[in-house]
Amino acid sequence: MSSGGVELDRTVESIQVGYRARHDLGDLEELCASIRQLGLLQPVTITPTGVLVCGARRLAAVKALGWERVKVWVTSAVSSRLAELLAEQHENTARKPLTPTEAASLYAELKQLYAEDAARRQAATQFSAERNPRHRGGSDGGGNLPPPSSPLPDGGDGAVGKARQQAARAITGRDSSRSLDHVSEVQRLADDPATSERVREIARRELAGMDADGTIDGHYLTVQAASQTDALTRLASDPHQPDSVRQRAAGELDILDQTQPPAELVRAAHAAVARATGQRPDGEHPDGERAHQARPQLVAVKHYGLRAFLATMEEMDGWWLHYDPAEIAAGLSEERWQQLRACLDASAAFIDAIAAARATTRRAEDRRHPEQSPQAACS
Repeated sequence: MSSGGVELDRTVESIQVGYRARHDLGDLEELCASIRQLGLLQPVTITPTGVLVCGARRLAAVKALGWERVKVWVTSAVSSRLAELLAEQHENTARKPLTPTEAASLYAELKQLYAEDAARRQAATQFSAERNPRHRGGSDGGGNLPPPSSPLPDGGDGAVGKARQQAARAITGRDSSRSLDHVSEVQRLADDPATSERVREIARRELAGMDADGTIDGHYLTVQAASQTDALTRLASDPHQPDSVRQRAAGELDILDQTQPPAELVRAAHAAVARATGQRPDGEHPDGERAHQARPQLVAVKHYGLRAFLATMEEMDGWWLHYDPAEIAAGLSEERWQQLRACLDASAAFIDAIAAARATTRRAEDRRHPEQSPQAACS
């Protein structure tokens, strides 16, 4: 999708800013200084009806500077549904909640727009830097993130990672990018002619299931299990593969337990494909030889201060309220379950260590100031 558009001049007050999950725009002082010195290098992006799509910080900065008019990039590559969503206020509770497939489609659309906006800002910043070496592109003033050449499936950094997070928050109010990417992947499998009809049918069925019950992970894993199993089946019958590969794939297919839970089946089928193609997950080749593997290097753990710790606490506050235990249990592999338990055990140990340190600090304070101790106050 390309968001080709036209650059126009528009009054600041005419730009409609709807609900944004990002309420705190951060310190605008550096951005205002940059715009005051160099002008607005990259216009904000709006729909033809004047709804803001990209550039909330840029718009806030020019408002703070008292500008009455601003350059805008008007893009027509915005669906009416996305334009409506961007224009709606948070207080509007009458809107029917988006289904997972609707949210994923709007997410993909907005993610592309954010990535293209970042690309234009990157080009504007590079051009400005060549003309003015003193210029330092600030966050959202110039494009300090280069555009990606292709989407990243599950994470990543740079412009793609930022665009994914921004788009997800704008659509759902939180960073649900991973789940929305999972829906997009199931949509891709359902529509891809290169996918077997069996997998496409399962993908279509699970998409309907997502919209019916509003959950994602279990349906996604079911499709992934079908896709991985299909990959092994194709490998066993592919005439372009060596006989040894086809034989190993057929053998792996015979012993693969396809009745196990989807999460386990995904892992088992993936490992079976790896073994069939000549490399075992444990690093051992099918002929029994060990593959050379570099030993993992120990990396020093970076320690953060109290400010970062408090920010993490704030971000995690009430996290368990946003998940369905039954859905998580259905899609959690044994490995992931053990990882979660280890995380909780380590967290509990860390809390105990904090409690012990607090007790030690209190005892030290009591010794220094015995008249202020609780025991002294009671006597």
